[in-house]
Amino acid sequence: MLQFLAANLRRRPSRALAFGGAILVAAVSFVLLTSAAKTSDLRVRGSVKQNFRNAYDILVRPRGSFTKIERESGLVRDNYLSGIFGGITLAQYHRIERIHGVEMAAPIANIGYIFPFVGKAVPIDDLVSNAPAQMYHLEETYVAQRGLSRYPGDDGYVYLSTRDRFVYGEHGLHELLPDGRRTQPCTQFANEIPSGGGPFGRQSYMECFSRRSPGQDSSAYDSRLPVGRPSSVVFFDFPVLLAAIDPVQEARLTALDRTITSGRFLKPGESARVGRFGHNYVPVIASARSYLDERLAIQISRIPVQAPTSFALRVGSAGAYRFVTHLPAGSQLATKRIALNRVYDRFLRGQLFSDIYWIPSDAAYRRRNDGRLSPLAVTNPKSIWKSRRYPTTGGYFPAPYDNADVQFRRLKALDGRNDFNQRGVYRTPYLRLRGRYDPAKLPGFSPLSRLPMETYYPPSVEPADARSRRLLKGKPLLPSQNVGDYVEQPPLLLTTLEGMKPFLNPSYFPGASLRAPLSVIRVRVANVKGPDPTSRARIKAAALEIRDRTGLDVDITAGSSPRPMLIDLPAGKFGRPELLLKEGWVKKGVSVSFLKALDRKRLVLLALIPLACAFFLVNGAFAAARARRRELGTLLCLGWPRRAIFAALLGELALVGLLAGLVGAALATAIVRLFALDVSLPRTLLVVPIALLLPVLAGLVPALRASREVPLAAVAPPVVAASSVRSVHGLRGLALANLARVPQRALVGVLGLVVGVAALTLIVGINQAFHGTLVGTLLGNAILFRISGLDFVALGVTIGLAACSLADVLFLNLRERSAELVTLRTLGWRQRHLAQVVALEAAGLGLVGGLAGALLGLALGLLLGVSVPPLLGAAALAAGGGLLVALLASLLPLSRLSGLTAPVVLAEE
Repeated sequence: MLQFLAANLRRRPSRALAFGGAILVAAVSFVLLTSAAKTSDLRVRGSVKQNFRNAYDILVRPRGSFTKIERESGLVRDNYLSGIFGGITLAQYHRIERIHGVEMAAPIANIGYIFPFVGKAVPIDDLVSNAPAQMYHLEETYVAQRGLSRYPGDDGYVYLSTRDRFVYGEHGLHELLPDGRRTQPCTQFANEIPSGGGPFGRQSYMECFSRRSPGQDSSAYDSRLPVGRPSSVVFFDFPVLLAAIDPVQEARLTALDRTITSGRFLKPGESARVGRFGHNYVPVIASARSYLDERLAIQISRIPVQAPTSFALRVGSAGAYRFVTHLPAGSQLATKRIALNRVYDRFLRGQLFSDIYWIPSDAAYRRRNDGRLSPLAVTNPKSIWKSRRYPTTGGYFPAPYDNADVQFRRLKALDGRNDFNQRGVYRTPYLRLRGRYDPAKLPGFSPLSRLPMETYYPPSVEPADARSRRLLKGKPLLPSQNVGDYVEQPPLLLTTLEGMKPFLNPSYFPGASLRAPLSVIRVRVANVKGPDPTSRARIKAAALEIRDRTGLDVDITAGSSPRPMLIDLPAGKFGRPELLLKEGWVKKGVSVSFLKALDRKRLVLLALIPLACAFFLVNGAFAAARARRRELGTLLCLGWPRRAIFAALLGELALVGLLAGLVGAALATAIVRLFALDVSLPRTLLVVPIALLLPVLAGLVPALRASREVPLAAVAPPVVAASSVRSVHGLRGLALANLARVPQRALVGVLGLVVGVAALTLIVGINQAFHGTLVGTLLGNAILFRISGLDFVALGVTIGLAACSLADVLFLNLRERSAELVTLRTLGWRQRHLAQVVALEAAGLGLVGGLAGALLGLALGLLLGVSVPPLLGAAALAAGGGLLVALLASLLPLSRLSGLTAPVVLAEE
């Protein structure tokens, strides 16, 4: 029997080589790809486990705080904390602490924006001259948002006399003129400053100096002015967000206590205490970084003075304010700049108190058709800046001019009672600085799974296109002094849950409430090791119990990953153009979803290679049996038993598989060593049994059918008997009739293409769907980079085998019809007509296989949970790809047409 099998293989070497090549490719590819996939999976799972946990596992927010976009997309916005001011009670917090499985629960209570006040001297003595009377104009401009926004500030004036002396007399400062007369510079100007102007009205002020009487000038009543140096004072009302924490829980969760750079950390239970003069001192720690991107530019110019005496009379007499503020522009001398980050340090060294604070709301969005988000602008009435303690500005708090720009958050003001209560305690809280902390010293978390930490950092808002990168100089957009702006600063001052009570006491601040002061609670669950089912179950159980016991909104953030969202920021009113920004929101459940999808996709893909090879081998086995019909019929007539026929056909395939397996094992070993793959020798040797098993399984049905043939039927043509005779019209009709002659052969060839097209639909559909969800996240992108190569190698092998199967079908059809084609050529058909028939047969196979494969891939994708829109696009692409593969597969049979001549065909017959 073995000699018989070997003789048959020698008689048909091309068919044996084709079989062996297909088996070799399938077996080697399957073993190496499964091994590489296992290594890749281990690495991917290691990455997922490493990035599964971050600062907290569960985020608890007030009920109803989820936005529509968050609910629909499974996202947590990076700016989630900025608009939440209260909503969780202390009782709910303590219930969460007592829940079984909760390792720690760290609350944050946003209180609001206070505006500490500070002044800073700006000396100009390096710019003055020796003229007897000089006037200098200091024009302030606040430059923010990487220089794109420019906000007007106050106007300062400095009057310097090198000729006259200044003295203090009745009602303030006097200038002694040479003729004995007296004027009142600065005093007269200050008395005429108009009141009102609203919260953003520009103020004008003037300082007066004399070289002949240093110390008897403006520096005498303002200690911030250096004696003997002409200077001006610029004033800042710097917005600072105040929040409260539980020091013990915050230290456990973020190790904040280890970031203290000076002073000390907050003590557990530390509360406000009454100090000198009845002031209520609230303990706070301050961030060492303010994150504001803003500076004050002061343009200094010298106003020309023609007649010193006349000028001095006008400056120090009635109408001084109007005279000075309407002086002609002078020559620019210099521009001095003050970074607001430096001013922040001056605030902390001074006395901090707040008799009014502001609470911003959350930003709302409009979702565009392309997926971008546009924050919606709001209009805050000027009345929210009203305060009883600012009569000189018409009852308005002198807010930074930034707040006249476009705003995206509604503001609420809590105007405090600036008096003493019945116990003699001053109602306005004072802040006592206990220490400074540096957020940069917080523990680093993986950037692939980093969660929003808005208690310490502003949201990451980067430019997203070339134009925005150019405008922002390639840097992120940072907060400004606009408390209603899109990008909010993090809390710069932190107190304790007990220390926040004066700010939430309605007898101090009407409208405040201590009922539900907490904004969010970040929870870590005990005994969580990674993305394993047990740990995930613990987190889910804790989250469900928190929701059931408190009724609050709960997010499971373990296994999440940043997902950039595109933000269309509208243009501002003060120069900033429209910007396209990228903000790092957080996609929930990325790790778990990715592992599930990875398992399903890998299972489908790695099953396709042996399946596609099996279709090729089945088709080849049927062809081999058909080609030997007369031989097998003769053997049956000579008395061969049917089981011998069955064994002979199956033995040939097994022998080819064994030889291919031995060659494949050697080839796989060489590849493993060449590319240093982590594949063991036993796994490499699996090539042999796989190569033996594939052809045996594929040849069972063809061998069984051939062994059951009726001997006399062996001489009949291997085509379907026609029930009726119908004429064929046109080349397309002839191609369709040719395919219908042997439907089993066409079906097996098409099935291989169906498998390849379905795989292509799945790969493209999954990747496109994940691009907007999992793969759009940082963790998803990192993992996809590791696994996409294996996916497309497996896909390439599958489609290659499908193409070989189609080429085999077309080639066999061509060979069996060789006499017919020669007859047609003899009757006058040209070669191009015959080529068109073969191409149309290929197109028919490709069209049927492509459509069926696309539908199969679509159905499998829906079972795997892939969204419909990307699947439909992938199905259309894959169907077109199937047609293209079929046309490419027809190139080999087409190349054999020219060799079909009458002598050659007669010789074969």
